[in-house]
Formats: sequence, structure tokens, C-alpha cells
Amino acid sequence: MGGMARIVSSCLAIALVGALVALVGAGSHRAYGWFGVVACLLLVAAASTFSRAWRGFLGLGFFAFTWVVLTTLLSTAGPGGSSPLIVADAHGLTWVYGGAAVIVAVGLLPRRVLVGAEGAAA
Repeated sequence: MGGMARIVSSCLAIALVGALVALVGAGSHRAYGWFGVVACLLLVAAASTFSRAWRGFLGLGFFAFTWVVLTTLLSTAGPGGSSPLIVADAHGLTWVYGGAAVIVAVGLLPRRVLVGAEGAAA
């Protein structure tokens, strides 16, 4: 597989991870009270760190874009007026804004933290 095909396929895989994290988080962030919110935020941290370590800022961008789009869609009312999965209460707002803050924090990490001192010099 060529270089460009490898980049495209890895970015599509990262976007799929972003979609899965958004869907799991939207459905689970209130399942176990505050423990559920924290567990879902840790899931965002792990997935966004993986995305950045694999493809750098391109991978983090694909993850973040997919996560934000799906989280936004899941926090709006459905076409028939059904209630959203992510409601504007303490749990929901912590999930949405906390997840965004975690993604930004991963973007601010130095590269050497993700790939090690040997990988940062290469």
C-alpha cells in the first residue's frame, strides 16, 4: 500500500474511533453517575492521545472533528421532537465541555511525551 493510501486509511480509522468514543460517551456518561462521566472522559483522553501519537495533529484533528460533530448531533433534539441523549445538566455539560478540554489538553502535550526522546529527535 502506498504512502498516501496508508495516511488516508489511518485517518479514516481514527475518525471511526472518534465516532465510537462519541457514541459510547453519549450513551454512557450518565449511566453510573459521576463515575460514568469520569470514565467517559478518560476514554476521550486515551483515544485522543492514541490519535495524536499515531498521526500527529492530523490524527488528532480527525478524531476531534468526528467527536465534536457527533457529540453536537447527539445533544440536539431529534427530528420528531424527541429528547436528546446529552441533556444540558451537570453531567451532560461536563461530558461535552470536559471532553473538548481533554482534546485540547492532548493537543498541548509536548511531542516528546507521546513518542519519547528518541522519536522526537527523528
